[in-house]
Amino acid sequence: MSYQLVATNKTANVEGKSTATANIVWTSGMANPRMIKFEAKKDGTEIEYKSTNVDTIDLMNPISFGGFTIPSGTYDEIELRIDLEKEGRTPALRLEGQFTNSTLSLPVVVEIDEPIELKTEQQDVTITDDMSFVAVTTLDLSTYTLGITTTMLLNAKLDNGVLVISSTSNKDLYNKILAHLHANHHVEFHHHKR
Repeated sequence: MSYQLVATNKTANVEGKSTATANIVWTSGMANPRMIKFEAKKDGTEIEYKSTNVDTIDLMNPISFGGFTIPSGTYDEIELRIDLEKEGRTPALRLEGQFTNSTLSLPVVVEIDEPIELKTEQQDVTITDDMSFVAVTTLDLSTYTLGITTTMLLNAKLDNGVLVISSTSNKDLYNKILAHLHANHHVEFHHHKR
């Protein structure tokens, strides 16, 4: 069993009153995991694996990490938790992209400094000895700007021509993105014959 943390739906439409299309295209993203925890329950018995030595994850070019072996069988529940945290100057999560509407194009940077817990569960998972499994937690980037309008982005404060959304810059936009980040992620289990 191994893990991946992956960004999906990298184009986010932005709400507005006009019929002109406005969107943010996310071009890069990184996550800073401090702990990854895996729990599996089978017949009243629980298996747990934890890793605290995890490198920064490139969300646009994911690689598998945290490989370990669990006994074969059908598990009532599998739970995966990834805790993202700021470390030094490295934020818990950073996204970079481009906001574009019919008249303007601006670079956008989102930096999340607060700890984020990505917790996902899957019921009734069967593990066999001849299969390798990857638990893929997806971050749906198209949902993070829900409730953010073109007007809000056009009225946001710029930092040297960059629309920075962080705990200290454009806090109202930051809070909206943070709320969606806590709610919009899920896990899928992919298996492959060995």
